[in-house]
Order: sequence, then structure tokens, then C-alpha cells
Amino acid sequence: MFAWIAMLGLGAHAQAINLASFTQQQGLGSLEDNCLLQDRQGFVYVCTENGLFRFDGRVFERLGAQTGLRGNYIGALHQDATGRLWVGTRSGLFVGDGQHFAPVLAQGRPLLIDPGATLADLDGHVYAVSEHQLWEIAPAGTAWRAQPRFDAAAQRATPALADVGSVFGDGRALWLGCGKSLCQLRGDELRVWGEREGIPPDTWTSYLHARDGTLWVRSPYHIRTLAPGAGAFADHDLPGARVVTAYLDMIEDEDGRLLTRANDGLARWNGHAWRIFDAGNGLPSIGIDALLYDRNHVLWIGTYGRGVLQWRGYDRIQSWQGAQGLDSSPSWAIARASSGELWVGDELGGSVLARGAARMVPWPLKAPPLAQETIGLAALPNGDMLAAYYSGELLRYRAGEGRTEVLAHSPAYIRQMLLDRHGNVWLCTERGLYVYDGHALQHAGGGVVPDNTCSDGKEDAQGRLWFSGDAGLFRFAHGQWSHVRVNGAPSAQAFTHLDVEPDGELYLAGNFDGLWRGRITDGDTLTVVHAADALVDGTRIYFIFHDRRGWLWIGGTDGVEVFNGRRWRRLTEDDGLIWDDIAENSFFEDDDGSVWIGTSNGISHILDPLSLAASDPLQIVITGLRRGQTWQGTAAAYRWHYAANQPVTLRLATLGAPTRSTMQYRYRLRGLEPGWVTSDRPQVDYPPLPPGDFVFEAMAYDPDNRQFSPVAQLSLHIVPPWWQSTPAIVGGLLLLALGLVVIWQLRTRHLRTRARRLEQLVALRTRELEVDKQALEDARAALWQQATHDALTGMPNRSHVLNILALAIEEARQSGEPLAIALIDLDHFKRINDHHGHLAGDAVLIEAATRLREALPHGATLGRYGGEEILAVVPGAPLDDPAPFEALRGYIAANPFHGDGERVAVTCSIGVAWLQRHDHNGFDLIRRADAALYLAKTAGRNRVELAGGNCETT
Repeated sequence: MFAWIAMLGLGAHAQAINLASFTQQQGLGSLEDNCLLQDRQGFVYVCTENGLFRFDGRVFERLGAQTGLRGNYIGALHQDATGRLWVGTRSGLFVGDGQHFAPVLAQGRPLLIDPGATLADLDGHVYAVSEHQLWEIAPAGTAWRAQPRFDAAAQRATPALADVGSVFGDGRALWLGCGKSLCQLRGDELRVWGEREGIPPDTWTSYLHARDGTLWVRSPYHIRTLAPGAGAFADHDLPGARVVTAYLDMIEDEDGRLLTRANDGLARWNGHAWRIFDAGNGLPSIGIDALLYDRNHVLWIGTYGRGVLQWRGYDRIQSWQGAQGLDSSPSWAIARASSGELWVGDELGGSVLARGAARMVPWPLKAPPLAQETIGLAALPNGDMLAAYYSGELLRYRAGEGRTEVLAHSPAYIRQMLLDRHGNVWLCTERGLYVYDGHALQHAGGGVVPDNTCSDGKEDAQGRLWFSGDAGLFRFAHGQWSHVRVNGAPSAQAFTHLDVEPDGELYLAGNFDGLWRGRITDGDTLTVVHAADALVDGTRIYFIFHDRRGWLWIGGTDGVEVFNGRRWRRLTEDDGLIWDDIAENSFFEDDDGSVWIGTSNGISHILDPLSLAASDPLQIVITGLRRGQTWQGTAAAYRWHYAANQPVTLRLATLGAPTRSTMQYRYRLRGLEPGWVTSDRPQVDYPPLPPGDFVFEAMAYDPDNRQFSPVAQLSLHIVPPWWQSTPAIVGGLLLLALGLVVIWQLRTRHLRTRARRLEQLVALRTRELEVDKQALEDARAALWQQATHDALTGMPNRSHVLNILALAIEEARQSGEPLAIALIDLDHFKRINDHHGHLAGDAVLIEAATRLREALPHGATLGRYGGEEILAVVPGAPLDDPAPFEALRGYIAANPFHGDGERVAVTCSIGVAWLQRHDHNGFDLIRRADAALYLAKTAGRNRVELAGGNCETT
């Protein structure tokens, strides 16, 4: 067509990418990212060379030692089919729920995980690559059993199995990077894919099972696909690929297009070719190690050295700047020629973009040397384009001839251009209104429109023309001019922008706050009301337009406000706009319903405005609670004893919506705060809470979307100190009442001297009652002793010692001191009964209790747990120190026992366990001590065994 059109798309960068960057200021402890993952709840995790981090909707939070996670270099991350998170580090493998993690050991040692795609699950088992060996991890009760998947014979039969570099589960089989081949393991059937099946020799590191069933595999130099049912892989190699790393993520966007790392950027497969996004589009010139397309349509990019990036507005908003051929900024005017090219007028000239092209090129219009700022464009049916310049020039580009024609020159600066349905060109200038009728430029307004600044003009559905300016609102209908008086607005003058919708609703903005609307009539008066919205009120309005859907679009200093007839929504850089400062009058609705917006830093193309109406639901989550210096475990409610030196901190996170810089948090502590508190911090701090029952409530508010989340709640019960407890108060009232009674009696005694004898009798009877009461208390004490103590040994019986244990656990959790229990079993006690008689056995039990009481540490308690088993509760016992319990064992074995006149040699076995964080009650503790006792017995008796995992504190 023209030479300048033929240049479109050659050597071009596609679009300018709007990136949000997350670095140390947003909580990341390392800018070297290895992997990205979104869990089922919606949290996004990034594994780095300095820890694992979770995104709370605003910043990243490190999941460190307080969660049980050890090690800094996080090389792999995987969520299995049950929702468990598996974290691979160079210090070992961990599994957890995002709040708490536990190590997974292989034959008693940490399993060091290789970096890359080295964790997978299939059929309830997890597979991990450690030191180039594939390990299979299966549940074993409450623990895990890890063992090598391939034995020496399998590795001799297939030597590549001794060099496994990656693993992936597609739901039916495992895929392994084995040596320089690709291995498939289905059950016990192994298949090695090689060159004959489309897999060239290389190190295969990455996998993707696409929604259409296609399996994608990648190595540093190759990308291959296996379609469902196919017998060989197809070639989808990325030309020139040469990135040698374990991190070559492949992901799929919502349109089924694959994205992966290119040598110097990001590559996307569109079904028939690769498209590259690189520094020319705004990506940093640095390696991409991790990719994630989350459920909220946000593309996350993990880099090596630049932190985490978000591609905002991915595939929903495209943008152009100077690097993509845009002539300059701001962009003041946009129009599409009837021949299909998009024209963009800007500060210094203009650009065009052909349909389907990626890059803009300078437009062919030749403006006079002194022309400045293209403020208006209008397409003519024959392919020509009209252009108006702020400096006063009105030009016409004649496409068929390839030349520019100067039509007229305004005597004043032009603010806006309007092409009406009759072909007349109206120019709003700083000295009134002018019209070009195809022959000459004439002053317009019929003496009604003064020579003041005219700012905007629109044509309504009936063909009437409306103009706004410093002098007010004016209408041109049926050849007559009218000054329309505006009632209800802050001013009847100083209007800057207007728009008239097909239903007759007129919108006005001016040199005052807010947007105003009213229903037009044939009269010369318009009554308007405030279109109330806080964000619209706070912006400087630069244009008002409606689209063919009837949606209202308002550009301003803080982005674009869109009203779809039901609710407002603000579009900003958070959504993918290239810039928030919108250029005046720079709005264009394309023939496909998409919308172009000009800004002071480029131009943005909103591909599908309908997608803006369906915002993702917003959710708030309480992710953590800290009391004093200790983070509490996850719970639906909390109960504490009052402490005057322990403030409370709660952490919040938002899920279900793209990251927004304007997100707000509203919260209150019902029972303490009467109203809601608004903050932009996802953390809430309270001083030490007084005794009482409270409910913490929080919700998120997205002002851009005018959207609230549901309220999240957490119950808190603070137990008062004993002197504020109900029994103490009742007791105090009783004492007060008793004192009043005594006082009354004394007063009565002095007043009634004739009743002395009666009082003596009462006193005598009172003494008798006290004797009876003492006898009753003695009997009650004897009954209590019989109910709580063993009749033979005098030790607390089973129920009483369990109550003692429960109290000791509560005290240990409050004080943070260790607590141990020991289950003591007299070895071969049945033999004593069988060979020496039950009387001898009873005597041995009595003497054993006596010896143990003498050897027991101060503050410890003995109880008869059952038969010959004795339970010792030992507060303050040093962690993993067997010495106190070896002393108990020694006291038993040191000397023979006197068993009913006979000397009997007796030994004992002892199982010891310390209280751990995850112990819910004393039975959890006893269960572990019993397991240790069982080990002591099976290991030969007369020994002390400590329960495993006693390194954790309460």
C-alpha cells in the first residue's frame, strides 16, 4: 500500500510490559529466585537462595525456623495431591502445611535435594532426586519411609538410572531426566526414550502436562512435545536456545499458550511459532529461573538477581512506548483510519500501527514546522485522516495521494476537535468556537457562545451538538444556539469536559470536584446531581466518554474510572496500564470493542473491557498470631491466662485478587474497640489484652474495585488472674457477709445481756458441731486418700497421677521449662509372683516405690500406672539427659529386695519422653514414653531408652 506500511513489524519489539518488582523492600531476603508455586488456598510461594517466602497480597513473609523449616538454599518446591507442601533444600527435605514443617529422613539421615524439578508425587507416593538418585517416599503411620527407587541391579541394567536429574508425575507415570535420555516409569515398567522417539541426547530438566493432555519436556537446547496417544515426541525447539541451568520452567496461560525462558527473556508458543519478550519490551536483561501463571491471571517471573516480577495486565492490556515505535508522549489523540491503521497523535507528531503489527512507525502526515501537539484526530470514510494541532493547524492527510493538506489555521490555540455527522469540523479553542465546513474556517456560536475558552464538544444521538467551557454549557440544535443554564452543580460555569449518552443522560466535569449528571430536555435548563464516588471526586478529570456498551469511561490523574451501569472500577498500573497519568481526551473505542487509552508515558490497549466487569472475589486470611515473642500455632480460637507483659500481633493476607498497591485492611477487636480501624499494613498490633472474651474481625477493601472481602474472625479468651476469678469474688462476698453476721452478733450480744445463757448454750453446741465437722473432714480425707492413692504402695493411683501430669503439662507450657515422664516397668515381675508368691511380689512393689521416691528429683511425682508399671512425672528434667533416670534404674538394681523373707534380685526398664509442641495431652506423651519402654524391653531390659524427637521445646 505505502512504503511506510511495509515497514511495519520488521525487527520490532511487540509491546511494552508493565512490571511490578518485588525485592528486599517487599520482604524478599534474596533476589535469586529458584521456583514459584501457588498452593490450593491461593498463597504464592517463592523459593530463593536465602529461604522460602510466602506472599500476603502486599509483601513477602519468610517461613523460617519458627515453622520448623531449616536451611537457606531452597532448590525445589512441590504440592502433592493431598495439599501437603514439600520443600527441598540443601539441608534436607521438609513437609508441611505452610505453617509448620517437619523433616523427612532417609535411613535416619537428612535427604539433600538436588535443585530443579526434583520433587513429584504419584499414587500417594512422593519422589525426590537426591545426589542424582531417585528416592521413593511413602507414608509409614504418622511418619515417612524413604528408600531408593532403583536398586543396584536396575542401575546395572539401565546405567542412566544412576544419573537422575529431574522427576515429574503426569498422573499416570513418572518422567525422569536420566543421563542424556528421558525415562518413563509406569509401575515397574521402564521405558527409555531416545533419538528414534524424538528425544535427542541432552540433560532433560523441565516438564509441563498441558490441559489438552500434551506433555512438554525441555532441556537446555531442546523443547519437545508428546501428544496424547503419540509414539514419538514432536520438535518445538526454541531457535538458538542455549541456557544451561536446572531451572527452565514451563507454564501454561489461560489460553493454553506455553511460556518458558529464552536466552535473554521470555518465550511464548502461540500454536505455530515462538514469540520472544525481552529487554525491548521492558524485561530486565537477566536470567529467568521461575514462572507462575496463577489462578487470578497474574504472570509471576522469578529472576536470578532482580527478585520477583509481576507482569501486570498480562494478555489483557497491551502497551506501546518509544521502544515499541511510539513517536513521543503524551499521546493526545487516537483514531483508526477506514483502511485499518491506528493513528496516534502525540506531543511531537504521531505514529501509526497497522492491524496485526507489533511495532508502531512514524505517521506519513507532514505537519508545518511550527505545529505543536496533535490534540485531535478524526477518520474520514475514504481513508483520509483529519488532524488538529494545539498550535492551531487543521490538516488532512489524503491517503490516496500520500500527501498532507493544510485546511485551515485557527486564530487561537485549539483544545478539542469534533467531527459531526454532516462532516463539519468543530474546533474548541481558547478564544471561542470555530467550525470548518469543508471550505473555510468560520467563527461559530451565533453570538451566544462567548470568546472564552471552549474545552470539549460532543454530538448526541439526535444530532445536537453540546459544548462546554469557561462560560458554561451550550447547545446547537436545528440551527439555533442556546446557553443551557446548569442547576445543582457547584458552579454554572468553568466546565471542562462533557459526554452525552444515547439515553439522554449528560455528564459534566469542571474546575471543581466530582462528576455531575442530569437528563437533557428541550429546555434551556439542566438540573444535575452529584454522581457520588469518592475516587472520582478525588481525581482531576481529563476526559468523559461512553462506549457502545453504554459504559462510562473517565480519564484522570490517577488512572481510568469505568462505570458499567452497576459499579465503578478504577484501572491503574496495578491492572496493566502503562501509566496512571491519563492524557486529556485520549480515548478511543475500536471497532472490535477494545479500548485505547493515551497517557503521559505511552499508550495502552485494553483488549477485552468485558473482563473488567468480572473481578475475582477478594478474601482475607489471618495467617499468624504472636503473643509476646512467640508465634502461636494455627487455631480457630485461642485461650490464654492474662499476662501484663505480652502484647498481641496478628498478620493478615489477601487472596483471590491481583496485587494492588491501594489495598486497605479494616479490623476491630470486638469487646475492646467500638468501631473499625483502617490501615494499609497487613499487621495489627495490640498491647497486652485485659481478661475477657474478644473476637478479632478483619476484612480487606480494594478501593480501586470498590470491593470488600468477607469478614474473617478469630476468638480470643483471656483468663483473668485468680483474684479476679468468679470463685475468688464469690469467696470474698461470702467473707464480707460472714463479717457482717459476726458484727451483728456482737452488737446483739451487747444489747441482749439477758440472753447470755442462751449464747453459752449456742457456743457449746457450736463446739460440738465443730468436733463433728472435724470428724467428717477426717473421714473425707481418708476417702480421698483411698480414691487417689494405691492401697499397696501409697503412691498416687492411675487417675490421680494422670491429673498430676495434666497440671504439669499446663505449667510447662506456661513457663517454657522442659517436662519429662518416665514409664518404669519391673523386669520379669511375673516370675517373682510365680516363684516366690504374691506376698513377695507385693513386698517388692512396696520396696520399689520406696527406693524410687528416695531417688526421685525434687518436685517429681511417682504414680502407679498399672500392675508393675510406675509413672514418674519429672518437671525441669534436662532435655535428652538420661542421667536422672539412670539413677532411678540404679536404685532398683543396686541391692536385692526383701520379698516376704526372701532376697530377690530385681531390675527395671525405663522409657522416657519429653513434652513436645505437638503433644495435645498427656496421652501423647505417655504413648511416646511407652514406645521407648518397649524399646528398652526388647533391647534386653535393665536399661533406659529415650523417645525419639525430644529436641523440640514446648
